[in-house]
Parts: sequence; structure tokens; C-alpha cells
Amino acid sequence: MMMTHMLTCLLFVLMYRTSNAGFTATLPGGVNPYALNAMIKYNRMLCPDADYNKDTGIFIVGAGMAGNYLVSVTMMSGLVTGYTTIRKNNAIYVYLYTGRPYEMATQTVYMQLAVGDTIWVQMTIKASSLFDVYNTFTAVRIS
Repeated sequence: MMMTHMLTCLLFVLMYRTSNAGFTATLPGGVNPYALNAMIKYNRMLCPDADYNKDTGIFIVGAGMAGNYLVSVTMMSGLVTGYTTIRKNNAIYVYLYTGRPYEMATQTVYMQLAVGDTIWVQMTIKASSLFDVYNTFTAVRIS
């Protein structure tokens, strides 16, 4: 499984010919509970990037890395309803929602990011939980 993720990271680098292709992170196994408005800390790195902080869950665009990004979040909330948002510089960019047990939601968006811009995922509407490694956060610089 880890080899698959490493090959995916290499593929992104080759496809987009960038020195820093971005990151993919996921959550640890099991149920991961979050309070209302909590930032989701995806702390299992599948494709690391120095600009993503797994301790805070925040990606900050570093020097020389401004550009166009594809940002993708996939969530599975398990037995409860889940509401999350992708945030850019503290503003809501898009929402994700799951309503039934083990339902999944995905958003992939295009963002223009400048040096110092921040993106993260946040629990919204009510406290909830995210289930297992089915939750991922990815950002890839495409130009």
C-alpha cells in the first residue's frame, strides 16, 4: 500500500514537472472525533511536503511555490452525519457533507494560491467524527 502512494507522488512530480508537487495526508485508523469548528489534522503523510504541517493540518504556500493548485478532500464520517469545509485564508471555499452511515463525499477544486496563503479542512455545523483512513487531504501545484 505504501509503495502505491509513493508511486502516485512520483507520478505527480513527473506529470507536472515541478520541484514540489504537493502533499497527500490521511487520518489514522478508527474513529477520529472532532469538536465544532476544529481543524482536521491529517497526520499520516502519504506524500510529504515541507509546507504542510501535520500537527496543525494547515498548508501554507512557501516561497517560490505560488501558482495554480488542485486541492482535493475526501471524507467518510462513519455512523454519524459529517460536515466539513475546505478553507482558504479563513474563508469557506467549499462544503462537504455525508448523511448516511459510511457515506463518502469528495470535493476537488482549482485554487490560485499566493505565497503565504493557507488552506485546511475544518469541521463545520456540528461536532462529528471522521472514520479511518478513508479521509484524505491533497494539494498539487499544477503550474
